[in-house]
Amino acid sequence: MPASSQPQDHTREDQLRALFGLEPGDGGRSGTDAKDDQGRTFELKSTTKDRVTTGRDVSTHTLERWRERTWIIGRGEYSGTTFTFESTWVLTPAQLEPWFFKIENRLVESGRLGDRVMGACSTNDFTSAEREQIAAMLGRGSTLNNPQIGLAFVRQNGTLITDNHAERLRQLVK
Repeated sequence: MPASSQPQDHTREDQLRALFGLEPGDGGRSGTDAKDDQGRTFELKSTTKDRVTTGRDVSTHTLERWRERTWIIGRGEYSGTTFTFESTWVLTPAQLEPWFFKIENRLVESGRLGDRVMGACSTNDFTSAEREQIAAMLGRGSTLNNPQIGLAFVRQNGTLITDNHAERLRQLVK
């Protein structure tokens, strides 16, 4: 099916919210995707592939937010313009921690590279103003573009939900 005729991610998020009995969150690119009647927050992801995309400009601040949320991941297929979930998993922050740790390590490595660059700037022919500008650029921190979560990780670490989705979710996030 051509991408232009497929529903947007928010349509699939609406489907996940309905399936799990959740309300919309505060929205936006960096906002909460969903919340329950107790105010608990959820990150919603859906895919047709063997991996889940996460987001642009993922930083340590993004990881801090994600570590506070339970994730719901759905894998499905299109039939015409209709998307149907074949499998859904719930992953608590604890279940996602190995993936968070891996992404955090990649960000830390980038920070170390920035430190090396600043060291090289201090030993070469850079003006004080240039060093300050470079430090400011590096100070904004490193981000990763769309680190992906493999469905193998999701299957191994998540809880597969096959029925009574809303009830099962509440049991898992008590």
